[in-house]
Amino acid sequence: MFRGSSGLGALALRITSAMKPKKPDGQEPGTIEPALPSWKGFVIQLSHDTTPDSGIFAGRIEHLGSGRRQRFASGKELLSAVMRLLSDLEASSKGQ
Repeated sequence: MFRGSSGLGALALRITSAMKPKKPDGQEPGTIEPALPSWKGFVIQLSHDTTPDSGIFAGRIEHLGSGRRQRFASGKELLSAVMRLLSDLEASSKGQ
């Protein structure tokens, strides 16, 4: 249980996406990308009102590599934000 004397408070989690090993563009032959690449790391900060009993699941997600942030008000919005941020990062890396 994550409860402390002040309730749940802010909880930081790192969300990463496991991928099959592959050779990213520009990487040396014979090397593979880690299953949990650091460029897919996130921090989630939950709102003060988010508790197991409240039915509220809200807060902010931040991509560690870019610093981009987005607020969410539900689990569905959180997953949507993760996918949007990853999609934007992939699109910007292909444009370079």
